[in-house]
Amino acid sequence: MTSSPAPTRVTAQDFYDHDKCPHRVYLKRFGDPEEKLPHSDFLNMLFENALAHEHDVVEGLACDMPTGATLQDRALSTLELMRSGVERIYQGVLLETNESGIPDLLEKVPGKSNLGDYFYTPVDIKSGSGYADPAKGTLRPDYGMQLYHYALLLEAAQGTFPPVGEILNRDRQRVAYPLGQFRSAYQQALADIRLLVAGSKYEEPALSAECGACQWWAHCEKALVAAQDVTLLADVGRSKKIALNSVGVHSIPDIPGFDFSRVKLKGIGPKTVESMKRAAISVLSNKLQVLAKAALPDSPRKVYLDFEDDPTQELIYLAGMWIDPPLNGLNYHGLFCVDEAGEERVWAALQHLCAAIAPEDFTVFHYSGYERTKIAAFERKYGVAEKDALETFKNRMVDLYPIVKRSAVLPARGYGLKRIAPFVGVKYSADDAGGSQSIVWFQEYQRDPSRRDILETLLTYNREDCVAIKSVEEWLRRL
Repeated sequence: MTSSPAPTRVTAQDFYDHDKCPHRVYLKRFGDPEEKLPHSDFLNMLFENALAHEHDVVEGLACDMPTGATLQDRALSTLELMRSGVERIYQGVLLETNESGIPDLLEKVPGKSNLGDYFYTPVDIKSGSGYADPAKGTLRPDYGMQLYHYALLLEAAQGTFPPVGEILNRDRQRVAYPLGQFRSAYQQALADIRLLVAGSKYEEPALSAECGACQWWAHCEKALVAAQDVTLLADVGRSKKIALNSVGVHSIPDIPGFDFSRVKLKGIGPKTVESMKRAAISVLSNKLQVLAKAALPDSPRKVYLDFEDDPTQELIYLAGMWIDPPLNGLNYHGLFCVDEAGEERVWAALQHLCAAIAPEDFTVFHYSGYERTKIAAFERKYGVAEKDALETFKNRMVDLYPIVKRSAVLPARGYGLKRIAPFVGVKYSADDAGGSQSIVWFQEYQRDPSRRDILETLLTYNREDCVAIKSVEEWLRRL
């Protein structure tokens, strides 16, 4: 049985957690484990995929692994392996009084250190691409911080700071992370993390996009609702909460009557103040406020477009359109695939639909910039066969998300499609409907394509998304 790192030791995982939510770092040490939710299906899928990928990668590498019953024993064993100059160490333990780390791999490279004419560099195995934006080649700061943490621990062990760490990604490609660029951000985060793990600082919860996937969400939601926390308002995240708290605004009821003209707050200008006040009044009264009549094109044919993709595979597996009036006898056109070859066929079929309606007067409604991004991804990956038809299609695209925000204030925590669905009369047939759950269903179907029930669930979810967009458009016209 192995021991866990001391609670006050800072780990690489702490930097990942701190990047997502500083409060999570605190709760992991001082929260009540009984309040934790079980992992979601999506998180379980990610963990299983990551472990399977790591196992496959390591199986193809020659590695030594430290031995020992305790973390301290394994740290001593790791140091012995480093001193003996083995080429690669799997799950090596790096241990200091206040920090610890277990990188997936330590790899020997030529150079000078107190070990000899070599030193070790950290490599983490990831089931993603290793990039924040693969198209631009930008690196992920959370990965960079973890690698920097390992590098500092390695410097303590070998006397040399490795200048470059690596991510070994899902395609077994090595993504170089020059570590110097993370120094300043690491030092700032480390100072905060040390206070949190020691219990010297309490970071309050704040509603963010990360909350839905966190095991502590039930605990935090209870606290946020009880406090009528400002982050329960749409578009008020942690940074705005900190600014508001600094001038005594701690809850939603504090906002409507507060004189913001006498203070200057970072990131909160006059337009943001007015938006927050309207949102606070809407939430407190639980009433919708109409701001303006939406100006929407009213073409004879309307298309409601929604894509589903799996970012862990960089695969767009479903392109859905609800078309009014029906095209070729169908309202819903669900273009589905299970792999990259199928994805290219989906793109060809999508362009064919674009060409079929190109001569008509039509409008394409979608919700958020996601669909434009995915069309651009298709174009980069496979080129364009129906250039004129596609350009016409893109020129007729209307994003309803900003129009909703300009037209009405809703007593909601956000303006995502699932958040506003109840206000426009939409109910999904699956209680757990959402993008993450859709990916879980998709990967279940990939493993067993005989499961027609799963395919029907996926198509139903996408069809309901398309119909939800239609409902939003019709609701906007009624305002």
